[in-house]
Amino acid sequence: MIQGFKNLRLLVATAAVSVLAACQTAPAPVASPAVQQPQYTPRAPTTPFGASANTIVPPLRADGLRQTINRDLGPLETLWHVRAALNVAALSCTGPQYARLVSDYNAFIGNNKKYLRNANSAIISKFRREQGSGYKQAHDRHQTSLYNYWSFSPLRRPFCDQAVQVSQRAIITKEDGMKDFGAQALAELEKPFNDFYLAYEEYERDLDAWRLQYAPEQARDAADETINTTGLTKEN
Repeated sequence: MIQGFKNLRLLVATAAVSVLAACQTAPAPVASPAVQQPQYTPRAPTTPFGASANTIVPPLRADGLRQTINRDLGPLETLWHVRAALNVAALSCTGPQYARLVSDYNAFIGNNKKYLRNANSAIISKFRREQGSGYKQAHDRHQTSLYNYWSFSPLRRPFCDQAVQVSQRAIITKEDGMKDFGAQALAELEKPFNDFYLAYEEYERDLDAWRLQYAPEQARDAADETINTTGLTKEN
């Protein structure tokens, strides 16, 4: 009887402890300190072909063509501009893949002496009519601008690749096909330049977006800059 009473007291005490434990509130978890995420700024867009950040892209005309020195040409001028491009390629394109350019250029000149001489005379006559007594200086400036256009160094590789393709046709084209050859060849030689202009305009858009997000002060400075592109391709 006494043993049973002790067991009952033990059972009651155990139950009381359980009730007290159930009534106690669990301690709130300790908040861990917030982890500071590193700030990452992506690198600013870079110019295509490593060109200068100050490169000025010729504007598009209403006909969809770029306003360059190769616009508004007659057939003889067109072929002369192609000749200038092949001359630049023969002088500046180096490497085994371009080895034929010199011999192709010389063959092109040799095969078309009369046609090219007439082209040059027609161009000089045009300058004489339009420029008067100062036509020689104007013609020299035009020729310098033309050679500088084709010599744009960031595009040396793609330009030389195109020149190789054109030169192979230049040496087999007969005189009666020179007009069509000149028009097609000029478009092909200009393709790397037109592709570059599109890529450069995309770079400018990407740079504007990058500045707005990551460098707002640069964006404000760029918006304040005014560049006058009037007359950039006009012969003075």
